[in-house]
Amino acid sequence: MKNDIVFESKKCGGLLDVVRSELCGIPRGKLKSYLEHGLIYVDGHKTTRFDFPVKPGQTVKIALAQKSAPKSPLKVLYEDDFLLAVDKPAGLLTVATDTEKEKTALRLLRDSGISPVYVVHRLDRDTSGVLLFAKSAELRDKLQSSWDSGITREYLAVCEGVFEKKAGRCDTLLAETRSHLVYSSKTGQGKRAVTNYEVIKENGNYSLLRVIIETGRKNQIRVHLSELGHPVAGDKKYGAHGSPLKRLGLHASLLGLKHPVTGEMLVISSPADEKFRLPQ
Repeated sequence: MKNDIVFESKKCGGLLDVVRSELCGIPRGKLKSYLEHGLIYVDGHKTTRFDFPVKPGQTVKIALAQKSAPKSPLKVLYEDDFLLAVDKPAGLLTVATDTEKEKTALRLLRDSGISPVYVVHRLDRDTSGVLLFAKSAELRDKLQSSWDSGITREYLAVCEGVFEKKAGRCDTLLAETRSHLVYSSKTGQGKRAVTNYEVIKENGNYSLLRVIIETGRKNQIRVHLSELGHPVAGDKKYGAHGSPLKRLGLHASLLGLKHPVTGEMLVISSPADEKFRLPQ
């Protein structure tokens, strides 16, 4: 159960301004949501007025412990009043596309009553694992503005073949064709993408990799591993010959970041499904 936030006002003013001055890390939209849902009290009096007059010495309480959260249709890996991380299954889009509007992680969460919720980053439809949402547009923008710095993103990848180099780094510029195929550009045009990999386990036909990315480009891991001659298992778009896992062999296993409000370091992990293993 969440703890209530209680403080004594140090100034005169409207309730929203007083709360914002005391709790500067909470986005304005989140505070408005607390007010609209009747979760803020002044000296025990519930109010939904943004301009409710507050005087020094009065006690303000945000009754988070009384807020009943709707049940998520996706497995929750982490949740507080500001962030939500879920375990996205393979085969589910993060957001709508031109061809699919309904069956997405974002739509499932919003339709279940978990709102507001905003996409911070995306996973490919056929990639499973940690997917992060923010509960305000302000926090989404704050996280996205620094997404390629100070964020740890680890994946597990099942790839075709045996790697000659058991660890390596790919640093290229990625571009995209009109048919939406991503590739490493040799012309100096494109967006920089950096992928680090380490072989964890291998047999004669497949390798299991731990992958850490420093940038979040479209299809980045899939392109880099394919260009090394070891496409991700099941990834026919980038040259895989088979699909031994009956799905794409890519799983977002860990996300590490600094909490945008509290400043604490978060490590959110998703153990791979037992079916996600090195094929025989």
